Amino acid sequence: MATIRSLGDLVSPLGGTINVANVIMQLALPGVGQGVVDSAVDSGRADLHPVKRARTTGAYLAVAVFGNDDDRAYVREAVRRIHSQVTSAPGAPVAYSANSPVLQLWVAVCLLTYFVDQYELLHGPLSEDEFRHVLRDGASLGTTLNVRPESWPTTREEYDELWRAGVDSISMNDDVRTYLTHLAELSFLEVRLGRLGRVIHRVFGRSFEFVTRGALPPEFRDVMHYEWTLADQRRFDRYLANLRTMHRWTPWVWRLPWQAYLLDMRLRRRLGLPVF
Repeated sequence: MATIRSLGDLVSPLGGTINVANVIMQLALPGVGQGVVDSAVDSGRADLHPVKRARTTGAYLAVAVFGNDDDRAYVREAVRRIHSQVTSAPGAPVAYSANSPVLQLWVAVCLLTYFVDQYELLHGPLSEDEFRHVLRDGASLGTTLNVRPESWPTTREEYDELWRAGVDSISMNDDVRTYLTHLAELSFLEVRLGRLGRVIHRVFGRSFEFVTRGALPPEFRDVMHYEWTLADQRRFDRYLANLRTMHRWTPWVWRLPWQAYLLDMRLRRRLGLPVF
């Protein structure tokens, strides 16, 4: 594989099947998970608006990874405006604000992990130099989410420290776990897609949930009450081997969906259509 110099170099065919695993990592921090499940702003919920949620999440990531400063400024303000509406009620068991710097930083660190996992699960660890490039380029994942630039880790040690602190703080109640279980097994698609959603759930749900479990670190499997056996790991390794071969023959293909999201976002802005 070519030397890794940017986030875009990490994109692989694995990304489309480990996205829910990364959502689980994000929502395992109680303030994030409860904020999503309890939010009165339901227009961005994946279980209620799956097509819109896929488009807006894709647009955000495409802008953060491949966009320019104008794209990022636009998305940053849109995210700030939407998140300002997502706050916990007085006296709620879990207090949260979607504009909390702590929660935003955790989500951004998880998103960086999403891109790193796409590569490392297939091809092994990044070198120190490659990780340094990715970490520097990945700052846009945070700043586009309104993370202050000075809060973003600048070394692997700082990243590891943030990650360990987040993992030490994860926990999950049944409401959040149920929401994430429906995402992982694709049953949430039945809410809005009806018969088509049921077909997707029945045909692909078990396999998608398996890959989700495989992509999770053990601590996150534990809070989801997932089991994982040696046989599961062997099956997951075979899946990764197949995708590894696919990626080596088609490395350029996997940027195209992100470029399409970016083009869609820019076209919507130009035509005055809603993006988020």
